[in-house]
Amino acid sequence: MLICLFKSNLLSSTATFLQRQVLTSLLILAIAIFTLSVFSVNKAEARPEFAAELDKDCTFCHIDPAGGGPRNRIGEIFEENYFEFPEDFDPDAVPEEIKDAIKQFTTSLELQTAFINTMHPDTSEGTIANCNACHTSVDRFLLMQAEATFNAQASERIRLTFSNNLGTTLNAFATVDAIPKHLYFKVGQFRLPYGIKQKDHNILVREGYNLGSNKRDVGIELGGSAGRVFYNAAFFNTDNAKAQGLLGTIGGQLGAVRAGVSCIYEKPGDDWERLISTFITASYRGISLEGEFNFKDASANDMQASIAPESDLDFAEIDSKGYYVGAKYRIIPQLTVAGRYGLFDPDRTVLGDASRRITFITQYNFMENGAISLFYWANLPNADRKPDDEINDKGMLRQLKGYNQFILMSRFWF
Repeated sequence: MLICLFKSNLLSSTATFLQRQVLTSLLILAIAIFTLSVFSVNKAEARPEFAAELDKDCTFCHIDPAGGGPRNRIGEIFEENYFEFPEDFDPDAVPEEIKDAIKQFTTSLELQTAFINTMHPDTSEGTIANCNACHTSVDRFLLMQAEATFNAQASERIRLTFSNNLGTTLNAFATVDAIPKHLYFKVGQFRLPYGIKQKDHNILVREGYNLGSNKRDVGIELGGSAGRVFYNAAFFNTDNAKAQGLLGTIGGQLGAVRAGVSCIYEKPGDDWERLISTFITASYRGISLEGEFNFKDASANDMQASIAPESDLDFAEIDSKGYYVGAKYRIIPQLTVAGRYGLFDPDRTVLGDASRRITFITQYNFMENGAISLFYWANLPNADRKPDDEINDKGMLRQLKGYNQFILMSRFWF
């Protein structure tokens, strides 16, 4: 029912609102703020399994109501103990003044390298990975991330954030804590708050839908929580005819389970498109499970005329889907193993263009500010794959053939 109501509102009023270009262009707020002190790992992203496991919202550990970025004192203690609280520590007994303690100006630097070993190299193809995609037909070593982040507390309720990675501005926004925990505003350039918040660089489905961890949009976001319910909305790229749109998410948390629905309604070209997902995360005693199912459709006026010529609604034909499911287990606080299966089908009417991948991950935090990870990509071959000369998108060839890869990553943050 939630999806139907949301889609109805989008189709009846929001689309018209956006099409008339009533919204004026939003300027990126470029202000210096250097996140995280040298005493803690403030750069790490909020993970939904932690919120589910602790049965808390993001503001319990993070200063930013949207999660991620600098932590409050409780979050610092949680991280210093490798994402567990000490046995003699009672987080609910921490005084409010300690919870709300804020560093006025913080900085951080995050470095990440990767060595990619292709199991069946193809030197004739010679494709090498770059900072936006790890697909490669030959072995490759690269610097994946060199990101400096700056955070500044402009006032009691206003924070300024700026980050730059390898010469490219990622985040540049201001966050206004309008009603603590219940309503915040974010204006500038940021990552869209869609589905399960992910920092992992290699989720096949997210990259297929252009929602990867390296993607940013310009706009305004608002969100918050009320009791067990969390919500957000975003208007993005309103001055860009190539990708204007809006987004909405609503969900809830019951004990160790968080679930919700997200919907993006945008116009990347001549037609409007909708991407809708349902997602769920559950976590208990170091074991976490998560899943997200997406489907995408585009407006189809011819279909509307044939099905319901007198209807005022735009009918659409679903032409794309994707989903992923995964599990993670913390063997010890410093060591985590995980696995994930993902499928991305850009056009369900075309045989052979679906990509499937099984990913195995092991991560070990060998020091307070350092971690090493090992990824194994099993890119599953598609039985319906067409001959190479009939595939228009040559970037899909390696996934469709099933080239597998080992990726060894090192990460340091200061």
